Amino acid sequence: MKQNNTLFIPARTLSSGATVPSWEYHAHTTFSDGVDAPDLVIESAIDRGMQRLIITEHTELELTAGPDWFRSYMETMDWMQKRYADRLDLRAGLEVPIRDEEGNLLLPEPNMLEKSAFILGAVHVYPGFTWHDMPHLEPEMAIEIEFRGLMQLAEHPDVDAIAHPGGICHKHITPFPMTLFDEVVKKATAHGIAIELNPAYQEPLLPYLKVCQRHDALISPGSNAHNADDIGLAWEALTELVSA
Repeated sequence: MKQNNTLFIPARTLSSGATVPSWEYHAHTTFSDGVDAPDLVIESAIDRGMQRLIITEHTELELTAGPDWFRSYMETMDWMQKRYADRLDLRAGLEVPIRDEEGNLLLPEPNMLEKSAFILGAVHVYPGFTWHDMPHLEPEMAIEIEFRGLMQLAEHPDVDAIAHPGGICHKHITPFPMTLFDEVVKKATAHGIAIELNPAYQEPLLPYLKVCQRHDALISPGSNAHNADDIGLAWEALTELVSA
């Protein structure tokens, strides 16, 4: 689905004193596992001075708002885009995990790619395991599985950006090696796919930014916002880095 590269932030532009665009590309509402309705999330983005908001609902059925949720989501977002057109660049996207060892995306409905403006590819639950299994995996296995999935996303023709690379492993199992993050960034950049910088998973954020700058990567700012108050956290974190 490849987006125009102007949608993302070139890492090379985030030098000291730079102005970081006020964009949010990773947010959830009550259409998946967010706690706030879309209008509250959108109003929060406007109140925080966001210029662009991409809502990225999950596609895992256990996280969505029941049967026919996707149709309702698209209809609601179409109406919201018209309502807020003069105040916010609003887009409807999806956060889509890989579903198997071949790196195929979890898209339960055949029209999801065509109707979504943005695909945020992710490694969530590792293929063949459950969330209950994951904390008990051997660290070496966890790193290997997540790295393999990320490298598949890094060349996937339908992926616009990769969500929190290495973040699941880092947050739930063991630190994800920066040398492998470097390889993911290098490959994704070669294929025109952006890298999400996400303070909810990547802490401290500065080493991740430096890797992206070294490869002249495209950055997708994402806060992993599951409530209205978390909108813009990635923008704030990046602004703090370039202001230091």
